[in-house]
Amino acid sequence: MWAAVGVLTYVLWWMGRQGRSLTATLRAGARAALGRESVLAIVTLAFLAVFREGAETVLYLSAAAGTSPWVEVAGGAAAGFAIAALAGYAIYTGGVRFLDVRLFFRVTTVVLLVFATGLVGQATVAFQAAGVFPGTITVWDTSGLLSDTAGAGRVLRTLVGYTAAPTLLQVIFWLAFVALVVSLATGLGRAGKGGGFRPIGTGYERPFYRALRWPRLTRLLPAAMGLALAFLLAVALLPVEVGPFDNEGPLRLGSLVGAENGNSLFNFALWILWLPLLSILTVLLGRVWCGNLCPLRLVSDAARSLADRITGRGSQAAPYLRLGWVLPAAFILITFVVKWLPVQREARYGALLFLAVFGLAAVVGFLSRRGAWCRYFCPVGGWLARITRLSPLALRPDADACVRCEEKPCLTGTALAGRCPAYLNPSRLETDRNCLKCWSCVVNCPLQHASLKVGWRLPGAELLEPRAPDLWESVFVASLLGMYAAAGHRSPQLAGLPWPLVFFGLVLLATLAYAALCALAAPLAGVSFRRAVTTFGYAFLPLEFATAVIAFGDDALEFFGVVQPVAAVLLAGGFVWSVVLCVSILRNQSRSPRRAVAAGVPIAVALVTILFVWLGWYASGAVIDLT
Repeated sequence: MWAAVGVLTYVLWWMGRQGRSLTATLRAGARAALGRESVLAIVTLAFLAVFREGAETVLYLSAAAGTSPWVEVAGGAAAGFAIAALAGYAIYTGGVRFLDVRLFFRVTTVVLLVFATGLVGQATVAFQAAGVFPGTITVWDTSGLLSDTAGAGRVLRTLVGYTAAPTLLQVIFWLAFVALVVSLATGLGRAGKGGGFRPIGTGYERPFYRALRWPRLTRLLPAAMGLALAFLLAVALLPVEVGPFDNEGPLRLGSLVGAENGNSLFNFALWILWLPLLSILTVLLGRVWCGNLCPLRLVSDAARSLADRITGRGSQAAPYLRLGWVLPAAFILITFVVKWLPVQREARYGALLFLAVFGLAAVVGFLSRRGAWCRYFCPVGGWLARITRLSPLALRPDADACVRCEEKPCLTGTALAGRCPAYLNPSRLETDRNCLKCWSCVVNCPLQHASLKVGWRLPGAELLEPRAPDLWESVFVASLLGMYAAAGHRSPQLAGLPWPLVFFGLVLLATLAYAALCALAAPLAGVSFRRAVTTFGYAFLPLEFATAVIAFGDDALEFFGVVQPVAAVLLAGGFVWSVVLCVSILRNQSRSPRRAVAAGVPIAVALVTILFVWLGWYASGAVIDLT
């Protein structure tokens, strides 16, 4: 079954590349054979032209025989051959002039894809039943409506792989196969395609832009969030009873219970609500939190203003701060502390941690230039900088409008709003990684130019090539896969080991495994090792995001009792999305399509391995062999 699916996928990909020139090639070969008056050449040309159809037929019939009796398969094959013979005769004699042959082959291609998708599901459950693939939970069960063991359900099972009670792994591989074929067929990620950025409006007269261009917007919102956080800190440190939160026993709100957190409003607001909502907000809207809501930015800026009054002009960031490892390292260290100490269990420890972070932001703001905290140090920013690349919301300049603008206020700043706090050049913005969505450049952009536009794009569009890849960020994605495994694992063996050993051991292991993967895939793709390390890591980002939400949102998922369904959806979506990125990145980075296919094999193995590990922890289940 897998062989049939592999051959079909390869043939469709090959036909997509060669289809336009194939007719001309066959006609040229026929003319050459006629010129030599060679009957054997004509016969050989015709034979090779249709040989793939015969090879596919053999594979498909063999695969279908694995789930249906040979008598049924033979009967279906005979009927198919008879229909094909009649159709071929009718086309040859001109008896079917009304038939659109191109449309006919498109329809049959879709039918074959549906059949191949069914084979993917059948092959998956067969390997699960044999114990080769891990068993997973059943996603749904429609056997009461249409059983797959008799009648019409059995026919559909044979034709398109219908399964009344599919396993989660079956569904994931179904979706991944469809995504793979669509990516190959559409050329997703080729130069000039895939981004699809569409700005919201053409000018700044819309109410949306008038709101963004209000200079006080990004001051009032963080100030309000700061007041809310100050209240929560007071609740945690005093401690104060608020409504049902009496600071005694586990976190409880009606029938919802979270045994990992103390019953404090601080724990509920921070770990149950804020942390998961922050992830969802960022993957949808980018770093809107950083630029519009986070009070840490106000603290850092206030400390910088104080330093300016005391010491004079603001200092420049030290050169080593521009290295990309500082931000990832801050995020890894803060995660180690949060999971090692009872920060999420006792409110006062959580409050002290937040106060320490605020103090560090003030110190960095006082010693470094304005914006250094958000750009180089903030552990939350280190987490969100990668996720924002997946967001469909983007900020992009109009290149023509920027050329006509001589003042460049978006770069230098104005009295209404200072220059970009991340020290970017808005007129050349091509990635949202460091963009804080603070709208300073939109405020500063002259009304007559209206260059900087907010708009929508294909989610993860900037990773299809990828654009503006960063070595440290790519390695960071791989390292975090190990960190999230340490934080979210359900392994008794790992639970019995010391936490520092598990945490830093898995981070190091994931980093080394990624380096080994790139060392293997780089020569296959025909690229340098450094280029492979810098780009291939982004293929794992969606799956890494899925594991991050499971590992970091564990308190919220357990509190609401939705651990397994949410984990299943996240792992399925993350894996399928990673498959799409893998296809696009390899297509753009490899020297040739064949090299891209070769390099894709070890990366696919790595993706599947990560998926199997997390499914074993969060969605394991028994699989019955119904064959």
